[in-house]
This record gives sequence, structure tokens and C-alpha cells, in this order.
Amino acid sequence: MRFLASALVIVSAAFGPVAWADELDEPEEAVDSAEIELPGGECLACHLTTDDKLGELWKADVHARAGITCVTCHGGDDTKADKDLAKRPGTKYRGALTPRQVVDSCGGCHSDAEYMKERKPLLPIDQLEKYWTSWHGKLLKEGEPKVAQCASCHHAHGIREVNDAKSPVYASNVPATCAHCHADAEYMREFGIKTNQYEQYVESVHGKALLEKNDVRGAPACNDCHGNHGAAPPSVSAITHICGACHSYNAELFLGSPLAPAFRERSLADCVACHGQHEITHTSDSWLEDEPGGACRKCHETGDEGSELALYFADSMESVHQSFDEIDGLLTEAETKGMDVTEAEDYVEAARQGLMQARTLIHAFSKPVMEEKLIEISANQAAALEAGYSALRGLQERRRGLAISTLLLLLLTIVVAIKIRMLPPTE
Repeated sequence: MRFLASALVIVSAAFGPVAWADELDEPEEAVDSAEIELPGGECLACHLTTDDKLGELWKADVHARAGITCVTCHGGDDTKADKDLAKRPGTKYRGALTPRQVVDSCGGCHSDAEYMKERKPLLPIDQLEKYWTSWHGKLLKEGEPKVAQCASCHHAHGIREVNDAKSPVYASNVPATCAHCHADAEYMREFGIKTNQYEQYVESVHGKALLEKNDVRGAPACNDCHGNHGAAPPSVSAITHICGACHSYNAELFLGSPLAPAFRERSLADCVACHGQHEITHTSDSWLEDEPGGACRKCHETGDEGSELALYFADSMESVHQSFDEIDGLLTEAETKGMDVTEAEDYVEAARQGLMQARTLIHAFSKPVMEEKLIEISANQAAALEAGYSALRGLQERRRGLAISTLLLLLLTIVVAIKIRMLPPTE
């Protein structure tokens, strides 16, 4: 429960996350202030000359394009060049915001339906409401300052659109954004949660797809499973539905299987129990083996019903693979000898598709369901073998035909030669 209660606690003390956010942005590609007159008044004029880079960051900020000014969040008088006058009493100047002030300030606009309708009508206005349901929001309400607030993830200045590849909340940047705190063992020590999630994620199938293959549409990042503004560890009962958002057929099969009620009785997290959490790797038929380390052996002892079913699945997969090896060898031989194996390859492809489906059907944990698919696979493999052997038989028939033709041609040549010799000599 301690993990569930604090799994998404993230650093965002009043100055820490804001300073970190500002340092990450690279303002050199921002639009020249001479090209577009940005709001900010004397605040911007001053900060364009300071070392804090706030003025430069403001050039790339989406709020600057929307006409938001410095005083909107920080108060003060942006018509005065003198700092003391700009921050004098009565101007409501409040400088750097506390974590709670950040949430209230951002939420004040982003939860205002009429205000947002005029500026960003398609942007949801429930972010603040969701935030207070997150562990970040709950802990912030309790007075804990070291939790993520708006600026922790979106930055304080230089805020970019979500679909901007330089945004810290762009899909492929989300893991690193969360890891900035969740991978910091020293910072997270007081919360008593693990800090190896990012390390595990980058080696997982999801991490490699997102970070190496840049599959920003298909591969999940932290927020796809934990949520965005309402970030929280998923409950045990929610796991199947979360994973099922992408793996819908697998989830449907599992929920209809005999394992689903058994998992609920033991409070096991469905998909996680076998596949893991952040370290999810490619599945393998070896997971079904009745050996220590196999996925099924986590719960089943050798000889029990579950173990026997796992062995049936493993043996079936091994038999299918052996048949593929035989077919591949046969078709390679036929193709090498110049025979057309297109028909056989079509059957092989159908069988391989069936194998992929069979691996998915394992989630039904039903022998009859698997047997039906195995029969289909075997039929396609048998057809592929027959087509391959037929091709080789065709080769033999072709060779016999060629031999007969060659012999007949030779006999014809001999007859012609004899006839020529028998012709009378010419004058």
C-alpha cells in the first residue's frame, strides 16, 4: 500500500522544479522579439538582459502568443522599469510562486470554461479537477511541497505545445520528465518507493518502441498507464482495463478465463503478475515451461492442473516450430532448384499468422480453445508440405521429360546422320 500511496510523488518545491524546467529549454530557436511584439512590458525588457534566461524562454512560450503577461502570474507593475517601483506594495507582486500558488494560478485559467473557450476551445478544462484526485494533488493539499505541480512537468517559462517535440510532456520525453524525480534515489528516499522504474522501462518492449523506434503513437509512456493530471498508481482491479486499452483481445480472453476469478480472490494484478510492471519484455514460449523461473511456476506446482495446461501449451508450440523447420528446409531446397513455391509460402504465412493468434489465445487458458487453433495451423502446415513436395515431384517429372527429350533428339540426330551418309555422291 505504501507503494500505491506514493508511487508518483515527484519533486516540485517552489524553486527547484521551476529552475530545472527553465534550464532544460533551449531558447536559441525562439522567435526574435523584434519580429513579434511579446507581452511582458518592462519585465520582459529587463529579463532579456539577465542571466536567468527567462526573457529568452518567454519568446517560445505558448502563453506569450496568447497575450498572457508576466503580471498575470507574478503580479507587479510591468510599466515600470525600476524594480522597486515595479514590485512596490499595492501591485500584488508575489515573485516566484509556491507549489500551491502554481496550481491555483494555472488552474484559475485552465478550469475557466468561458476563458478557455476564447483562447483554446479544444483544450480540456478538467485538468485541475483531476489533479486534486492524483497523489501529487492529495499530498500537496496535505502540505507536502515536494510533489509535482504544473510547472514540474510543463515548465514555468518556455511552455510548449504538447505535440512539440521539445516539450517535456511530448510522448517520447515523458519518461525522462518523470524520471527526473522518480529515478533520484536521494530525493525519493523519504517517500519509501523504488527509483528503478525508468531503468527498467528503457529496457522494456514499451521503452524500446518509444525511445528507440520513436513510436509516439503506439508505445505507452508513464502517463498512458498512470494518467496525466490525475496521475496515480493503478489499482489491482484496474490493471486489466489499463493494459486492455491497447491489448483489448488479450484482456477480453483473460477476463473470460478461469484465472480471472482466481486472481481476484488472491488480489493479484492480472497482467502484471505474469508480464511485470515497468520491465515488460518480449514474451517467449519458454515462459510456459514447467521449470523454476517460468511464468506459470510463480503460482503452480509441478503436476497440478495449471502446470499440466502450461506443459500442453509448451509442447504444442514446440511441435508447431518443428513443423516450420521441416517446411522451411523443404521449400528452401525446392526454391534453390528453381521451382515455384509461391503456393506453399502462402500456406506458411497463414500458419504463422495462426501461431501468433495461438499465443494470444493462451490468455483464455483453455485447452479446447487452443486445440481448435492448432488444428487450423496444422492444416496449413500440411498444405505447405504437400505443395513443397509437389514442387519437388514436378522437378523430377521435368528431369525425366528432359531426359526422354534429349534421348529422342540424340536418336533423331543419329538417324539424320545415317541418312546423309547413305545419299549418293554428287558430281
